[in-house]
Amino acid sequence: MFNKKCAFFCNQIRAFSIVELIIVVAMLGIITSIAIPQLGGVLNDSKEVVVKDFVESLNKAIKKHNQLNYKIEISRDDSMAGEEVSIIRTLQWRDDNTPAPGAPFLKPNWHPVVSSAVSDYRLQWNGNVFVAIWPGEAGVGVWVKFDGSDYGLNYQFPKTYVPVGR
Repeated sequence: MFNKKCAFFCNQIRAFSIVELIIVVAMLGIITSIAIPQLGGVLNDSKEVVVKDFVESLNKAIKKHNQLNYKIEISRDDSMAGEEVSIIRTLQWRDDNTPAPGAPFLKPNWHPVVSSAVSDYRLQWNGNVFVAIWPGEAGVGVWVKFDGSDYGLNYQFPKTYVPVGR
């Protein structure tokens, strides 16, 4: 037997009305307009965390080097960043003939680049430890790059390399 009631109601297509769709789109727009400004400062905050971590890693490497070998004594020179690069290379170096315990103190695949641009995050040697130079501050230092372009193959030290700071 054929049910006429089912034939009428079973053929209806159930869907959302245009009003319901407009309400949902409006609610999503309101939510994103609230969330996007809240997330805007996350990138700058994460860059500051990376720079602080870099400073901490460099200063830990200096401390280990000073404890196990000799104290690195290089005075501060604000006119150029030569001492920063020299100290980093010293921390990356390992003497194959008489290896120091724990050496190298930094990964040798980091190739520091010097920058004096006020818009860059930089690391500067103050005579005792590395400190961060924030964007907007003047000064020369090792540029902290966030794209990984300052990493590559291990730095090849010349046979006549002499570490600094003695």
